[in-house]
Amino acid sequence: MAGGKLKSLFERWGISPIGITALALVFFGFFLGITIHMAFFLLIAPGAFGPGLLRQLGVIEDLDECQKQASIQAAHRAYLAGGIFLTCVTVARSWTRLSLGEDFVPASLVLILMLVVYGVSYCLSFWDPRQAAFLVLFGFGLIWLTFVVLSHGNEPIALMVEGALVAVPFFIAAFLAKRWPRVIGVLLVAASIAAVFFFHLVPPAGAEADKVFGKIFVILMLPLPLALMGLALFGKALKQE
Repeated sequence: MAGGKLKSLFERWGISPIGITALALVFFGFFLGITIHMAFFLLIAPGAFGPGLLRQLGVIEDLDECQKQASIQAAHRAYLAGGIFLTCVTVARSWTRLSLGEDFVPASLVLILMLVVYGVSYCLSFWDPRQAAFLVLFGFGLIWLTFVVLSHGNEPIALMVEGALVAVPFFIAAFLAKRWPRVIGVLLVAASIAAVFFFHLVPPAGAEADKVFGKIFVILMLPLPLALMGLALFGKALKQE
């Protein structure tokens, strides 16, 4: 009974068993790579790219036409985002304003950018922006809550304080996005911009390459998804007027 209800829930959300497995590989690859050993990052490759490759080869057919179109749109947007990012890095290097070392940019940053844009774009292409915002924001809340628990599991007060400050706002925004998409959209964009300045994510001229890449990593993981989701919510609200 429970299995049937769970299956119907995933079907309503448009997630196949292969998709669930892929998401699990990406999540555990990222989580275990950070907490145990970086070799676990290898799990991200089959999770993120394996299903798409098998679909292109005709090995698996687990998507309907709507899901296929959403996947194609998300992949195209991720490609465009990666191209724009690499162009900006190349121009920044040519101006010698940033110290990027011998390599223009680590492949890991481009990979993260494409995965973030693909994930957000797929959600927005398949679901209504309100539902997509709910899922993305709720997922962010769970991720940050996990890190807080791992960091302060033996410190109840610190756990409650940091959890309330870091994770709870994502859960609140997730539920309010369905009711007030325009307001939450504006707040998400404002929060993404504020995070860049609050965490000092704009690298100064002459900053060392490691510090520059570290700041870019944080931007890709936090402000960028929030800004994309905020713009989608605000745009949807304007179209409905």
